[in-house]
Amino acid sequence: MQIMVNSGARLHLGFYNLLTDELAYGSLGVGIEYPTTVVYVKPSSSLKVVNESGVYVEDVVSEVLDKLDKPNVEIRITKAVPRHVGLGSTTQLTLSLAYGLSKLLKLRYSIKELAVLFRRGHISGIGIAVFKSGGFIVDSGRVVKDGVVSEPRRVSDLPQVVFRKSLPRSWYFIVFVPEGIKGLGEHEERKYLEAPHEPPKDLQNELRKLLLTYLIPSVIWRDIEVFGKSITRIQELVGKYFSRYQGGIYCCKETELAVKLFLKHGACGAGQSSWGPAAYGITEGLRRAQRILEKVGKEMKRKGIKAKYYLVSARNRGALVEIHS
Repeated sequence: MQIMVNSGARLHLGFYNLLTDELAYGSLGVGIEYPTTVVYVKPSSSLKVVNESGVYVEDVVSEVLDKLDKPNVEIRITKAVPRHVGLGSTTQLTLSLAYGLSKLLKLRYSIKELAVLFRRGHISGIGIAVFKSGGFIVDSGRVVKDGVVSEPRRVSDLPQVVFRKSLPRSWYFIVFVPEGIKGLGEHEERKYLEAPHEPPKDLQNELRKLLLTYLIPSVIWRDIEVFGKSITRIQELVGKYFSRYQGGIYCCKETELAVKLFLKHGACGAGQSSWGPAAYGITEGLRRAQRILEKVGKEMKRKGIKAKYYLVSARNRGALVEIHS
């Protein structure tokens, strides 16, 4: 028997709640079709790991195998999301590998149980949610106790999905990832975010209004103009809140330029995913998306900025699991 697990990357679109009444980090995000993580697992007479992805995965593989008592299996990783660029790579790789092995070894773990076991969902639940169901996600955030967001110890501690909706296939995300730049790692992120500081009341109130009055209705009504404007403003507000950690609204000048160029050339909205450096523009229609991508790419090239670009739609389904006998 061989099991294949295929999961997509995610864009973290910001927070609608930073800290209110002992709740923090209510998150917004969306699954995207590419890049993907693809993992194959099957029984073996000894432990064997083959990494064909070209992405460093050894730390994740080691952690998963250690917690599952190093079973005799063969693991083949053919694709992996680039690490530490803001696309949720670690959660997707961890859950893909752990869920595949759980199925193979008949351990009967649920996705959320694996998330707790492997310390996912400490700050945001978007990665877990898109692995499970894809689409556009709003999560509940985390409970704050004694001024601290603690590591989840049970499934009920995880951020819960409070709104989930598929996005239209005609909506495209143009994702920009500059070469040679990495965002904050998880250890740095946790150090900064474990003890949330209270945001200015006007900032928090505006975030809440944007979510309830504009963003969620725009998804229901499929209004990409309102969706894009809402996301852009949310990103600006959240960037201001986190500017003390990343030196500005955006993580670096390359990401800031990408956001400005996406908007300049006709994107309905734009922002930075997580800690970056990944940036994205939002638009409708493949041809329009291609035109924006071409114009942004040319300006970036003229400025000597090298980057990878992904032109993708939302991934409105969770991880694909195939079992072959």
